[in-house]
Amino acid sequence: MIDAGHRARHERAQLERLTFFSDAVFAIAMTLLVVEVKLPPMHHVTGPELGQALANLIPNYIGFLVSFLVLGRFWLVHHEVMGLLRASNKRLTSVNLLLLLAVAFMPFPTAVISEYVQLRVGIGFYTGWLIVLGLLNRQLIRSIVVAPELLDAGLTAADMRPFLQRSWISIAIGVCAFAGGMVTWVAALAVLTVGSPIITVLIGRYAAKPRITATD
Repeated sequence: MIDAGHRARHERAQLERLTFFSDAVFAIAMTLLVVEVKLPPMHHVTGPELGQALANLIPNYIGFLVSFLVLGRFWLVHHEVMGLLRASNKRLTSVNLLLLLAVAFMPFPTAVISEYVQLRVGIGFYTGWLIVLGLLNRQLIRSIVVAPELLDAGLTAADMRPFLQRSWISIAIGVCAFAGGMVTWVAALAVLTVGSPIITVLIGRYAAKPRITATD
């Protein structure tokens, strides 16, 4: 018969395996983003030609930076949420795997928007995938809310409410960028760069309002 202590250690070990695997996928996906920042084949190039080639890569720089920050934001939330758990279950593991699938695919939409930023299809594909990431991230948090027994001692489903509310941030950014991109690609980039921190602050403040602290 398995005692409670052994079961707790087993559950903790399984959670650590899940967390380590997730961190590895995030790290690889974020590293692969830079692969799309590459110079075209050049022979006997001069200084001005190299300078022009580097300048032509500005959309790739922006795509890399935006996507790195996007995945970085998702990783920070994932890292914080996983730190609140004492165990995982089949549903959480399955949803987490779907989220990692979306994370691993992120370099491709980044390549698309870097090369075709002026086309609505390119903008729509990238921002649409950002929305998918946001929805999966929200589903991950919801899978914890409905199973509060996975949380560490002293934590309840109410403690996950701010995370659930802040999960709208990436979805809102994706929707706004998609809408702006259907008008002009400049609007989409404005949302992804300048509008992103504004949306983050606004939703973050709203998420903080209902938080109740029982201790000082």
